Amino acid sequence: MPSVSGLSVKKPVSSWNQLFKVNFKDLFKTLAKTGLDVTTQNWVAVGKDAVDAASAIGLKSDHSAELAWTLIYAAMIRAIVALVGESQHLMTALPSNIDEIVERLDFSFESRELEISERFFEHPEQLPLVKDMQLPLSQWFEGVGMSTAQAEALSNRLPTYFIFELEREWRQHPVEYEPITAQVKTPFTQANERARGWRLYEAWLEKQIQAPMMLEAFGLDDVYIPLRGYYRKKRLAVGEDEGSGLAEPHGRGAKYERVVVDLEAALNEWLHTAKKNDAIRVISGGPGSGKSSFAKVFAARYARRGQCPVLFVPLHQFDPAGDLIKSVGEFIRYEEYIKENPLNPEDDRLRLLLIFDGLDELAMQGKLSKEVAQGFVREVQAKVSQFNRNKMRLQVVFTGREVVVQESFSRDPSQILHVLSYFVPESKREREGGESYVDFDGLLATDQRGEWWQRYGTATRTNETAMPEGLKQENLAEITAQPLLNYLVALSHIQGHLTLSGTTNLNTIYADLLDAVYERGYEDNRRHAAIGDMSKEQFIRILEEIALAAWHGDGRTTTVKEIADHCESSGLKRLLEIFEEGAQAGVTRLLAAFYFRQSGERSSERTFEFTHKSFGEYLTARRIVRLMIRIQEKLAQRKEDMEEGWDELEALLNWAKVCGPSRMDVYLLNFLRDEVALRDPELVAKLQTTFSHLIGVMLRQDMPMEDIKPRLKYQKANQWAIHAEETLLVALSASAQVTKTLSAVDWPSPEAFGTWIKRLQGQRTGPKNSVALLSFNLLKLSGTYLYLTDLYEADLEGADLQGANLEGAKL
Repeated sequence: MPSVSGLSVKKPVSSWNQLFKVNFKDLFKTLAKTGLDVTTQNWVAVGKDAVDAASAIGLKSDHSAELAWTLIYAAMIRAIVALVGESQHLMTALPSNIDEIVERLDFSFESRELEISERFFEHPEQLPLVKDMQLPLSQWFEGVGMSTAQAEALSNRLPTYFIFELEREWRQHPVEYEPITAQVKTPFTQANERARGWRLYEAWLEKQIQAPMMLEAFGLDDVYIPLRGYYRKKRLAVGEDEGSGLAEPHGRGAKYERVVVDLEAALNEWLHTAKKNDAIRVISGGPGSGKSSFAKVFAARYARRGQCPVLFVPLHQFDPAGDLIKSVGEFIRYEEYIKENPLNPEDDRLRLLLIFDGLDELAMQGKLSKEVAQGFVREVQAKVSQFNRNKMRLQVVFTGREVVVQESFSRDPSQILHVLSYFVPESKREREGGESYVDFDGLLATDQRGEWWQRYGTATRTNETAMPEGLKQENLAEITAQPLLNYLVALSHIQGHLTLSGTTNLNTIYADLLDAVYERGYEDNRRHAAIGDMSKEQFIRILEEIALAAWHGDGRTTTVKEIADHCESSGLKRLLEIFEEGAQAGVTRLLAAFYFRQSGERSSERTFEFTHKSFGEYLTARRIVRLMIRIQEKLAQRKEDMEEGWDELEALLNWAKVCGPSRMDVYLLNFLRDEVALRDPELVAKLQTTFSHLIGVMLRQDMPMEDIKPRLKYQKANQWAIHAEETLLVALSASAQVTKTLSAVDWPSPEAFGTWIKRLQGQRTGPKNSVALLSFNLLKLSGTYLYLTDLYEADLEGADLQGANLEGAKL
């Protein structure tokens, strides 16, 4: 890089402050006073005037040295404002002596001369001003109520935010800063609009992995642990050779082994090899396995290397229909940084890594659709082949949950990298799912939970240097081995909310976190004016209804209108009004940001988006179990007094309203089972009796779909009925798992069960089962006709099949 001696000016920072008619002390005072709502004493906005002032500083000058300082100063102010804005949920009320606090901040660097060195544009984060500003910024954060650890974690992110805002400031004012390029060759000098856009986008990717995690001051990059994974490879018998053709074909009876790899290293090698006929990789894992976090970190790190541009696409914000090129073009239309479609077929320079995150989140008409995901994958595969016909131009990485990945990439298992947990017990290393692990580098020998706790201890400034012994319980192993769940356990543990027992499961962790999130709104016994007397139960009840609205939609997002409709039909209209008032005053961010956030608009309606899909699944399971208990109570009331409670058809109607619009999947099934398991065994026994009875009534009288308002067309009514009937069976199964006793349904006829199951399962398109077939456990089926019935991989554990006709049944 050439010398920048033409800009090697030396002037005290205070002189520049006078020139720009602003100083850092005034900035911090402004941030405090404009960032606080004086009526509610909550942080709701951050210094718009300060941002506007930053845009206007010195841009009218035509002196290159002054413009260089304008660039630095404006970027610094924007970076500080961004950090303050993102950390509002960690701030308490404004101290009465904020002016005194600001006066005590250490701005001693203002008296020193500061030089723009020749390395500035190459490494702007190394400018002494950046390091100098971290101390008063940290002091200011402490002054507005943060802990020392939180203040330090936030101020340590200033260099990354400064780089991003430096790129952004230049991008927004290229003409005004043009005189600088006349004397100095900067990265911006010969870069066209497209190249500047990618530079800014790369800085944005880096900023994403340093942005605050949930309720924390630290970011993902601070606690991220490199993940391991495996791909499936055909196991060759002795004497066989991969090229001999003797290996078993893929399909029934094929034998595979799991080759363990470092995920980042495996992807880097794949990208470096760059074979035209091997341009797609898939990162597969369950909810909370870390696949999305890995994708974000990998995108930022690979973009940082500068080998080729990286475009990261969250698929819940992407339209998968139609032509891929047009869909990507539509996606970047709303992108602030990249202005040209990076998938332009006419661009001879095209070399791109596309990362599509969340294959399972593709939705059509509000419903998760296997056909949509598979159609999108086929379109991507076709376009990849076209782009790479003559040379490697495009490589693609997908992430997604296992079920959708298996359905969309069934032909070539070597394409799929399955995410492994932090901890793989020795008992599972030899053989799992009928397949043994091949671990050439001994990666599985490391329990990564210890490494994670070390990083977490550093990020939180706690004394944790290893995983606490109390969390190494066997019943917690599956939870703490998963990245997201391990973090949630740590958060509850540090806050003292985690209650450990033999029945502790994932739902227990989420329940503890609900308590913690709610209590943050009442710390120091200050109740928010808009929340008033909303109890914890009411707060959770609203969250459950929002989750139900999202489940009835696309699984992650829902509009305010949809929430309002659900709350009104559930008698929660007043609670929603309180909640909405709180949202307008900023309390939504304080109380509920851990579970969901406001996310743009859909059809001119404000939407809420769950930060993690499993949060919504957990809350939806709570909502369904709440209805199970209500049905049991209402039927019991009717039994005691004919004028009170519900009869069976009223119970089934309410069940259809909640469980009819969407079909339950295995993830929600597991949350429901775990939620029922946490209830009092005597209550669960009553639920088992109630739902055994309801299924018999339903089979005799059908689901009362004709009473749904507004009335549904036949096809939709039939779909709702199937979904609701299936969930009745799931509720019964979950209850039986707790009581360990048989469920005795009064079947209308010996063939009634078999007929019903055929209706619920429908025509198979593959080996995947509906949740109905996973719910036959402890079911009394003696004497039933199951002739030629499809029971492939059905859960019949503990079921009573005495005298059942199973001739020709597929077991």
